[in-house]
Amino acid sequence: MTAAEVSSAATTALRPFRSPLLVGLPGVAHGFTGRAVGYDAADANVGYSAPRDRTLAWAARDAWCAAIGLDAERMVTVGQVHGADVLGVGDREAGVGARPGTGPAGYADALVTDRPGVVLMTLHADCLPILLVDPDRPAVAAVHAGWRGTVAGVAGAAVAAMTREFGTDPGRLLAAVGPAICAPCYEVGPEVVDAWTSVEGDPAAVVAGTGPTARPHFDLTTANRWSLVRAGVRPDRIDLAGICTRCDGEAWFSHRGQGPTTGRFGAVIGLTGDRPAGEGR
Repeated sequence: MTAAEVSSAATTALRPFRSPLLVGLPGVAHGFTGRAVGYDAADANVGYSAPRDRTLAWAARDAWCAAIGLDAERMVTVGQVHGADVLGVGDREAGVGARPGTGPAGYADALVTDRPGVVLMTLHADCLPILLVDPDRPAVAAVHAGWRGTVAGVAGAAVAAMTREFGTDPGRLLAAVGPAICAPCYEVGPEVVDAWTSVEGDPAAVVAGTGPTARPHFDLTTANRWSLVRAGVRPDRIDLAGICTRCDGEAWFSHRGQGPTTGRFGAVIGLTGDRPAGEGR
């Protein structure tokens, strides 16, 4: 960072967006990083892909994690491939994908862990972020769901992985569904509708366009809420942010709104290991 950028960063507070459902949970820290216009030359982007500056992105990752209450040096990221693979990570993977040149830890669209101090992060710029917490084990997950991952069932796959690896009861899970592009802003082609229909997904996730040549729209939030409920998560334990990344482009990075060279925001979660004695299994 230049001297001017350091000065700007020092005087601009980063304020992660948090889910009311997860705030206050003992032993869990989380946040969605967002876009902080003027924080640095890249508006506090945390993604490394070109043409973005990796040095600035690492400094932003470090600052965002500090604001959330987690250690960026223990962050784990993956190469996101718009599928439904889930990667379980532990102490050995901590830090893989954190600094430039250290990752990715693998190729997947969801991460799960039950290890205190391991920080999970997925990257987004319209695709839906989901954070999951098993308050009993405890264990956490971070999920990246674009339309392909949604159709492939990545949300349900993350729930299944937590059940398999940690003995999680899906009915006890808490799910924070973060900011993503809204249905009115997300015009799609017939291949998306056909793919969603083929898995017998909730019809409410497909919104008809208007006019004789209008294309359909897809609701990522509705689709993934349906997938979570189908996987056994209780509806009253799912929090929907209700924020559109394209409509609110000042606060969020949006591929549809700002173009393919825009930055990325992160969905970040980790266990802090400071649960009161006697809690958990």
